[in-house]
Amino acid sequence: MIFDKRYPDILKEIFGDKLVHQYCLMHLNKLIVSDFPKNTTIEHELLKYRLLNIFYNRENEIKFLEELLSEELNVINNKEKHQEWSKKAKKEFYQYRNELKLERRRKKENLPLNSLEKAKYNFNELMENIRTYDEKVQKRLWMINKHWLNLTLFYYLPGAPATNNPIESYYSKSLKTDNKKQFRTDKGIENQIKFTQMRRLNLLKKPQKSFLELFRLFTPFKF
Repeated sequence: MIFDKRYPDILKEIFGDKLVHQYCLMHLNKLIVSDFPKNTTIEHELLKYRLLNIFYNRENEIKFLEELLSEELNVINNKEKHQEWSKKAKKEFYQYRNELKLERRRKKENLPLNSLEKAKYNFNELMENIRTYDEKVQKRLWMINKHWLNLTLFYYLPGAPATNNPIESYYSKSLKTDNKKQFRTDKGIENQIKFTQMRRLNLLKKPQKSFLELFRLFTPFKF
């Protein structure tokens, strides 16, 4: 992942002080989502989307969740009704979220990015209430605060990408699944290099005899 602690040292070793390192916002969003349980409450879902809303415009989802949260007040005191309502509310939200995604796909649009001013405003608003959040959310906000420059460099450099989606897309389309798994280890990379060298030296020739022909040499039975 782009937030791996090894990346800055590796890139600095290669590029020195000429490096401008933009952290991937897509991976940041994945980290934010992982901070929350899958089976979450509407309140926590709303908080999650407020974090996702720092850099990307998730105002539609936030508005929908705020309306659900106001409805929840009517059933919060009845355990049975509240459980039934929660299931229904989550289902409605997931359907609404998918509709937004499908609409963007039909229009061939990406999730819109907020302006730098809007991103600062959304982040500062969350930081003002940081003490009211769970420990994981607090750590995530402090992490964003620490790496704010690396997360916002694309605002200052025209044409700079906010994510490494194009690179990952090429990586996923150009390599087979087995090869991608092998490249995750040093041994796998070494084996791939050796295999490529053998192929270039034409050492991977097809056998002159088939397996069936070789088998016949060692069996007394005739076919």
